[in-house]
Amino acid sequence: MRIAIVGGGAVGCLIAARLAPHAEVALVVRRAAAAAEIRRHGLRMTTPAGREVRVPVTVTDDPLALGPQDLVAVCVKAYALKGVLHALPPLAGPETAVMPVVNGIPWWYPTAQPAPLAGRTLASVDPDGVLTASLDPARLIGAVTYVAVESQGDGAIRHVNDQRFVFGDPAGRETPLLRAVTGLFARAGFEARATADIRSEIWTKLWGNLAFNPLSVLTGAPLTTICTNPGTRDVSARMMAEARAVAERLGVTFGMSIDDRIATSAAIGDFKTSMLQDYEAGRRLELEAIVGAAIELADLVGVPVPTLRTIHALTDLRANSRAA
Repeated sequence: MRIAIVGGGAVGCLIAARLAPHAEVALVVRRAAAAAEIRRHGLRMTTPAGREVRVPVTVTDDPLALGPQDLVAVCVKAYALKGVLHALPPLAGPETAVMPVVNGIPWWYPTAQPAPLAGRTLASVDPDGVLTASLDPARLIGAVTYVAVESQGDGAIRHVNDQRFVFGDPAGRETPLLRAVTGLFARAGFEARATADIRSEIWTKLWGNLAFNPLSVLTGAPLTTICTNPGTRDVSARMMAEARAVAERLGVTFGMSIDDRIATSAAIGDFKTSMLQDYEAGRRLELEAIVGAAIELADLVGVPVPTLRTIHALTDLRANSRAA
């Protein structure tokens, strides 16, 4: 398979490093200086076992240099998706699939869904409808990942924990490319599987992210502390209960309890959430995709979510105060 990975952040570099021995992989990064650094030194990865690995990989800041791909994995922040749309046409052939690997509720979530989602554009993640208008849902592969990975500079990452990826078609179809992608990630050592219900997988991950990520920004605490401290654990559980009510109204089923979901995250250890990493680095937060979208869906189905609204408002204020 020919695979272009758009985005040189932690997740994009991890996927590129792990897939490179098994496919024709190219990494597309925004900055020429970052491309040059990776070209000189390869991708530098510290594994969960503490072993340092260097992986040579094709890298460019010019997608025109690559030509059509079988798969384009878009590994950028949810709010940055519109900014990389210009990179996709040079990579697209008649059968190319696009796989956004993003946190939160994706813009394509209403695709092939009944009322009240049918025909809607989610303002929280696609406010001007550009993503909906630009990307054909029939060419998309949904992806959910639980990997805990930290960026340590251009092309340098530390893979902290977890190997899981779940893939699915937005319309629930089983396609040859979906099977091929799942098999490729499995050969690369990930715990990879396909599902006919990718939205339930999105909610299972979001269930924890919408609680732990903003609370980590408000407290500065790592995952284990948030999950075990009585105060933050209680707030997390209330946020998750509100989110579960929204998801169930949309037909989603959860395969675990709130206690089990919290325990799963606690087991990751003293890991800083991606939102806390962004906050400390002065970057924009993925607050709308992770919390704002859940609130927007709650309004659509008429479910009250007072705790989600409060934490969203506090986190937004903290981020804006830092920016000011």
